[in-house]
Amino acid sequence: MSRPVSTKALPALDASSKVKTAASMWVVCGAAIGLMFGFGPLFFSVIGIFLKPMTVTFGWGRSDVAMLPMLAMAGTALGAPVAGYLADRIGWSKVIAGAIALFSMSLGALALAPANHAYVAVVGFLIGFLGAATTAAGYLAVLPRVFDKRLGMALGFAMIGTGLGGFFAPIAANRLGVMMDWRHSFAVCALAALVFGIVAHRLLFRNVRIEKSAGASVQTASLEAGLTLGEAVRGYRFWLLAVVMFVISSAILGGFVHLAAFVSDRGLGRDVGAQAAGVVGAGLAIARVGLGALLDRVFAPFVALVSFGIGAVGFAIFLTDAAQMPAMIVLAALLLGISTGSEGDLIPFLARKYFGKRSFGSIYGCLFGAATLGGAVGPFLYGLAFDRFGSYTVVHEVSCAACIVGAVAILLLGRYPAVPAGDEQ
Repeated sequence: MSRPVSTKALPALDASSKVKTAASMWVVCGAAIGLMFGFGPLFFSVIGIFLKPMTVTFGWGRSDVAMLPMLAMAGTALGAPVAGYLADRIGWSKVIAGAIALFSMSLGALALAPANHAYVAVVGFLIGFLGAATTAAGYLAVLPRVFDKRLGMALGFAMIGTGLGGFFAPIAANRLGVMMDWRHSFAVCALAALVFGIVAHRLLFRNVRIEKSAGASVQTASLEAGLTLGEAVRGYRFWLLAVVMFVISSAILGGFVHLAAFVSDRGLGRDVGAQAAGVVGAGLAIARVGLGALLDRVFAPFVALVSFGIGAVGFAIFLTDAAQMPAMIVLAALLLGISTGSEGDLIPFLARKYFGKRSFGSIYGCLFGAATLGGAVGPFLYGLAFDRFGSYTVVHEVSCAACIVGAVAILLLGRYPAVPAGDEQ
């Protein structure tokens, strides 16, 4: 069905049999750049930096401003299945192009936000809903059409973009915050999303056309094998994956959004908070490449067990006196980044392994939506817990326990089905 093709730049990647080596490399690069300047880095990774300034500007509590990322993530959770539905009819090229433009416009609208809860709520939701295809739900959905046996490695290299973006975006946002207010900073983010989104789109779809014209029959036959969405939701594995990813995302992404505020409350300074948030991005990058390689070689639930356990260790550090030390804060942030970074690779990989390619887009979209909903609820619960208890201690304890439970529960997926997709594993 497919044969491995190697390149010097991406030595472990296998492209589909009819896709040229150089084209497959540029497909991965395009996806990485798109993810680097998409919803994750340019909104979710920087909202924590602007959390306190926005509360001051609006005169609101932290839970009020924390509704913004919550609604944005809820919008992404709903937008991902819609994007997949549209892509099945008009193609991913048009869907992602539209998402890039509309996401940029939404960030610009946030920069103009008045102190009005309804306005901020609507714009927050639209940022996520309209920008859903600028996330992994859009860019990674293209890769299974190009890569087969080494899908895990391809996903890992592409998701480096999220890690690098998550590393540099908070640092850049902190620098911008010194030079200008949060409104102008979001305007800069909007411009970056538009310009680099266009570059990513050009790199990605200029080369995907090669795959469509040369190997369409092979691709179509491969994609037809596996379970439909209806068949998948009737099994326990779909719901187990959905619940675990929801819980883990809620815990870790909630902690990430409030990381800068937590560090500031400890009296460690704004720079330490920005560095810690940036290190989360470094952890993401490490997880993307490392786990991508492991997933092609090691039983995926075992990889998930270790990854979620690492997240529990990060939260445990926050609960000790070591959290008074900048170095330990940075270490904990790195561990959280590695843990949350694993989700980006695990969800599409597990969806492919357990459910096949036939309805990969819709199944992956739903599982991605579940994880995104967790990311929406988490920041709000963190803000609510802080407003209720005056600190993050209780919610950090709950998050640590959630990572441990999720690590054990993922093992209940069991062995891969013998021929889940009817194709080569």
